[in-house]
Formats: sequence, structure tokens, C-alpha cells
Amino acid sequence: MNPHLRLPLLILILTVLAPRGGAGETGNPPAPQADGRTAVVELFTSQGCSSCPPADRLLSRLARDPRYQGKVIPLSFHVDYWNYIGWTDPYSSSRWSQRQQLYAARAFHTNRIYTPQVVVNGRAECVGSQEGTVNDRIADALAAEPAGRVSLAVDPPTPDGHLRVKVDAKMAKAAGPGSLDLWVAVYENELSTAVQAGENASRTLRNDRVVRRFEKAFTLPAAAGAEKSGEIVLGIDKRWKVQDLGVAAFLQDPSTLAIHGAAARELGRR
Repeated sequence: MNPHLRLPLLILILTVLAPRGGAGETGNPPAPQADGRTAVVELFTSQGCSSCPPADRLLSRLARDPRYQGKVIPLSFHVDYWNYIGWTDPYSSSRWSQRQQLYAARAFHTNRIYTPQVVVNGRAECVGSQEGTVNDRIADALAAEPAGRVSLAVDPPTPDGHLRVKVDAKMAKAAGPGSLDLWVAVYENELSTAVQAGENASRTLRNDRVVRRFEKAFTLPAAAGAEKSGEIVLGIDKRWKVQDLGVAAFLQDPSTLAIHGAAARELGRR
């Protein structure tokens, strides 16, 4: 059974389409990022791959690097295609494998997938353990002025395990003729696993920024000046430690998979 399917279902998606100051607006809008320049760093990894732990450690360092706070948003997607060798990665999902395959086909025009792979802002990729190259990809991403701006606010989890995420997105300039998807990811830090089989057998692996939920909140026109606000309410597993959870949101072109703006917030740093 797909591990992702064992998790609690998405409780509710409610999208509010209203301009600022309109009748549909409630409460105060989330604060925007300082200059809007962000780099979403997606690591495709697996506990069954012996080459992945160095990339996992690099992703953790990126998350803690003070130079990158508010600018670099690392996310770890554990693929499931390594599970066949004897160890089922508890964080793996066929959805994450499919996401990596989409990048290969739509962004990089290849049928080659591998681990560990890093994808930065949906535009550039490299081996996830090559720190110098990863930093170069991040520098390139941060040097570009984003087409969109994303701001994010998260309410404290409710006693019955619901997490309400409020998102606002606005296009500063056009990003193409179509529309962009606003994705919301819930991730968890400080995860430790005693691996009992596969290439990493007998090792205890530590993982951060592990994506637990990944849902689309709304679609936004890619035209300059377009703006939408929305809320998404997600069920969170009672086994997850709230202080180790975080939320990221980003605008992504469904055709090219380029990311045009992002924001993140950790629940333990309110």
C-alpha cells in the first residue's frame, strides 16, 4: 500500500477569490516576503539509496544556514522506486516519484531520473550531494527577479488536528500566457529512522524538510497584476510533532514546472 495513502485525508479546501479590500476579504493579509526572491530546492531522495544520505545532510544544512533564511526553501520528496530492494522508505510515495518524472519530461526533456537529484525553482537540476553545484543553482535562482509574490500565514493547529493555511499571491509581471498553480506543502523536520534493510541497512538516518502533505490551493492567471487569496485546511497526523512542522507555498507553471514565487513558515518559530 502506498504510504501516502495511509495518512489522514485532506479535510477541506476552501479558496477565496477576492481582491484586497473586497467584500470577500477577512482578517489581515499575511506579511509578504522582503524582496520576493526565493529558491525552492526540491530533493528527490530515498532511504534505500546509499548515495542519498550526503544529499539529505546537505538539505538540512541549507535549511539551517542563516544566509538563506527566508530565501531558500528546501523540500525533501522521498521517491518509492527504491523500495523494491528490501527497505520501504516510510516517507516514500508514488506521488513524489511521479513529480520527479514530470520534471524529467516537462522541464528537462529527458526520460532519465535518479537519486539524489535536486531541482531548483523547477528550472535547473543537479546531483543533490554536489554542494558547490547546488549552491551555484541557488545563487542563479536568487539572482532572478520573480514574476510572482507569495505570502503565507498559518494558524495554530486545532485540537482535533486541522491546520489552516492562508495564502496570498500576486503577479508583479507576466509569466506566460496561461495560469499558475499555487501549491502548499506541509513538511516535517527532525525525523530519525533505523534502517533495517536495503543499501543503508544498519544505519540510522536523519531527515529534515520531509514533505508530508502536498495540495493545490488555487489557480492564478499568469498575467501581470493578477491576484488571489485562499485558505486550505489540512488534516495532520497525530504522530507528527507540531513543533517540527513547517509550511511552504509556491506558484508553479503546470506546463514548464517553473516556479515563480514562494514563501515558507515553520510552526515552531511563530
